[in-house]
This record gives sequence, C-alpha cells and structure tokens, in this order.
Amino acid sequence: MVPAPSIFVGLAREKEQRRLAAQAALSQFSIADHYDVMVQLDRDVHDDEKLSTTEVDTALRLMSGVPRSVFLPCFGTGRHIQALLTAGVQRIVGVDLSPKCVEKARALCGGDHRVELHVGDLCTWTTTEQFDASILLGNSFGDIINSEIFPKVTQGMVRPLKPGGLFVFDYIGRGYLDRCRRASTTVWQAILDGRPVEDRRTPRYDPETWVMTIDVEAVAREHGADNVLWRGFYQKLILNDYWLDCHFTRAGISLRKAGVATKVNEAYYQGHVGELGMIARSTWWVAHKPPERQPRPWRLPRWLQWLRGPQGG
Repeated sequence: MVPAPSIFVGLAREKEQRRLAAQAALSQFSIADHYDVMVQLDRDVHDDEKLSTTEVDTALRLMSGVPRSVFLPCFGTGRHIQALLTAGVQRIVGVDLSPKCVEKARALCGGDHRVELHVGDLCTWTTTEQFDASILLGNSFGDIINSEIFPKVTQGMVRPLKPGGLFVFDYIGRGYLDRCRRASTTVWQAILDGRPVEDRRTPRYDPETWVMTIDVEAVAREHGADNVLWRGFYQKLILNDYWLDCHFTRAGISLRKAGVATKVNEAYYQGHVGELGMIARSTWWVAHKPPERQPRPWRLPRWLQWLRGPQGG
C-alpha cells in the first residue's frame, strides 16, 4: 500500500517545524565580540586592496551602473568604501555591530563627508534615508543563526533601499560542507596583539539546525610548543538555494543567482595564489526590491460609457 501524498507533506511540515523550533532555541553567538578579534586575525583580507577593488567592480557590474547612494549593512572594516567612492558613489551609510571594526573603518575614511558609519544593530537601527543600492560582501550574510532574528536582520538590510533598488551580497550557503565532513583545519599566518600566531579554523555542521560552526584558535609557537592565545568560534545559518529564495520571497524581494565568487570575480581569482577560505567559495546574489506600483487611472466602465453616449459637441 502506497502512503497518501498528504502523509509525506505532513511529515515534511513536522520536520520543518522541529528544525525551526531548534533554531529558535539556539543562543546567538556574540557577533560584535567575534569581529572585534577578526579585525586583527583577518587583516590579510581587510588589507587586500585588489580583492576589495575587484569585488566592488563586480558588484557595480551586476548592478549595471554606479548608484548615487549605497547602504552598507555589516560593513566590517569598511574595506569596500574607498573603491565605491572612487567609482563615483556620492553617499555611503553603513551599520555594523563591532565597535572596533567601525573605529578602523572611520580611520580609513579620514572624515570624508560622503560617508556616515554607525555602530548599531540592524534589528533596531532605522533611518528615513533611502538608498539606490545595498552591498554586503565578505561572507557576513548568515551570521544570524536564530530563526526568529534572521528575518528581522534581513529586513534591516533591504528596508533602506528605494523601491526598485538592488542588494548585492555573497553567501557561503552549502559551499563549505565538504570541509565540515572532513573536519578540515585551515591555517593562516596572522598577528594578534602584536604577536605572530597561527590562525587555525575547523568547520563542523549540524544537519538538525542547519548551522555551521567554525572553531578558531590563535596559536603562538613558543619553544616548540603551542600556546593558545585566543580560542573562539563563529557560526553560519546554512540555507540551500531553494530556502534562500524562500527567505527573500517572504520579505517581498526577488532573488537572482550571479555565480560563485571565483567565476564572477575572475579579475581577482585568475592566477591568485593563497587560501581565502569561505570568501572564495561563496556564491554571489542580486536581490531586487520591487518598484512601487503606480495607481491605474480610474475610468468609467464601458457599459457606463455607452449609457452616457458620445461626448462633445
């Protein structure tokens, strides 16, 4: 006997409800504390001018032009700001949770009157200003793992967009799960508090909650032994393409897949030597906020027009 299709639908719905309940119960890791440390450990990325410039060039190409104003949610150290200004953007406003990231970004901007940067939470930060475009690059999308907070943060990213505006972002999605299965540790050379360290990162994945956790250790090699100077972790909510599209559809936003980073930004990755972790494996997306609907001019129904007869002399 073959089970009725409704049984499968019911089981799928029940499984989805269990997953959402598990995600809602998750404790959100401290994003601000994490990125306060990443200001130092990720300096090789933050200071890579070619990477930042080619990423901006790619984003503008996907937008088919240079927007006059840009909103930067989760902008980190602001590594894309100078390239955006050079390209012709006239107004930039950014919001980030990390005070140390914002401090570094403000220093890099040197008080430029075209740039306004805030320490703030996208769940609560508001503005009356509207922007032609929004850009989020550097693989920060998905940092919110709680299923109740995640939609609020996404709304905070797209709410400041003008009707018809575009939101370009990159997202790791399922692009790192092979490393989770192998528990593959990647090691970078970095500096922490002025001391050379090995930045060791090992990803793992929980299929029940769709959450990837990356365990991080900053290790100094001293006298032939490991001295762990800092230990922490960060997390990503992992959605496949279908669920990501559903997530934006619920927010009233359409989504288009641009491609994986190494393909859309060939100007940087062709001939590149070195490991960039999730940034190189992320997929780029273009979200579109629908234009405002123009009210249709009211007209008499045809039968009333006929009753009125011909108009004029």
